[in-house]
Amino acid sequence: MADTGELMIQRASKYLLMLAIAVACPMPLLAQTACPQGVGPGSAQCGPSGGGMGPAPSAPSQPTARWQLTWGAFAKDTNGDVVGTSTGQRSKRAARRAAVDRCTQMGGRSCKSVFEYRHQCAVAAEPIEQADGVTIIFERGPTIDAASASALSICPEQNGGRACEIKFSNCTGPYLVYD
Repeated sequence: MADTGELMIQRASKYLLMLAIAVACPMPLLAQTACPQGVGPGSAQCGPSGGGMGPAPSAPSQPTARWQLTWGAFAKDTNGDVVGTSTGQRSKRAARRAAVDRCTQMGGRSCKSVFEYRHQCAVAAEPIEQADGVTIIFERGPTIDAASASALSICPEQNGGRACEIKFSNCTGPYLVYD
């Protein structure tokens, strides 16, 4: 039995020594898969290997995101009561153009941009009872309620004391753009 115990101790010692060497002296594994015939691994003639000591491939760059603020506009026919609107446009110029185009499509003959807003809400208020010489009031604000309150307080003053109502309201919203 003593021989069996000594034999087990010797085997355990060998395994511990091999484990200690493996842990203390790690050796890189070189494995290249695309070497031409007759060329040894590690040569510059070999293709990439998926591992080894070469630099790690860089991760693909992540797209950056940003909020694109948008514009809206009102255009009015100078000869009538047609009003065209636009919203969600990338620029002030595009918002004006879209509002004028809409005004023209609705029958306006001489449409001009009269009001723009960016990343806000906007309203158009006018007297409930239509009459000659009506002044449409355009207001902007952080919310439709705020813009409406402002327009409804100004509109009667500009229209001979007549009660007014909101005829149009909208908010421009941002959208996410990836660069």
